[in-house]
Amino acid sequence: MPLKHHIEQEIKLTALDQASLDSLVRSSLVQQYLHHSCEQGETQRFAAIYYDSPDWILRKRRWSLRTRYEGPRHVSTLKRNSTQRDGFSSCEEIEQSIDQAFNRVACIPAGKIADALNSILPADAVLIPRVEVTMQRTKRILQVGETRIELVTDSGHISGNGKTMALFEVELEKLEGDLQSPATQAFTEALMDAFSLRPSQQSKHRIGLSFYD
Repeated sequence: MPLKHHIEQEIKLTALDQASLDSLVRSSLVQQYLHHSCEQGETQRFAAIYYDSPDWILRKRRWSLRTRYEGPRHVSTLKRNSTQRDGFSSCEEIEQSIDQAFNRVACIPAGKIADALNSILPADAVLIPRVEVTMQRTKRILQVGETRIELVTDSGHISGNGKTMALFEVELEKLEGDLQSPATQAFTEALMDAFSLRPSQQSKHRIGLSFYD
């Protein structure tokens, strides 16, 4: 079962509506930076569920546990030490393909996710679905100066505690280079000005958690 452990860095920007996202991906501002050796414009629908213990231990310790369903593919991700400021997000994450459902820590197959969870939760701890995210996602690979970026547009809903909110978001995830380089910063500012984007202040997970406050 494959594992991926890395530091994720991205810029998250909130859009007004679907029309803004559609205009952005078709714009010359984006088209001029397309990395032409990569397949572009892949659109997926996905659902993600975030779990926590009955006493919210993961939330209290600033961890998140998510399973994302993309067709037949199930990927679980454990994140910690997530920081987000003025749209810039950085966190340590572990990804693992887990094909089975789980409702307890003990049900998670051996690997780095299980190892990390066992350090903060007992093996028999119950895991409860707390936040659900349903999105339509489109991806494009851009080359902006020396930085290669995955441009992601998300549109859908976040639900939790009987509440639901629509979300339209742009993510610029670093694949290679520096998200804070002058060229990347200029590109980000141009996107914000052209399409009335604003820095996202919270992750999808934290938006869902706010429904419980």
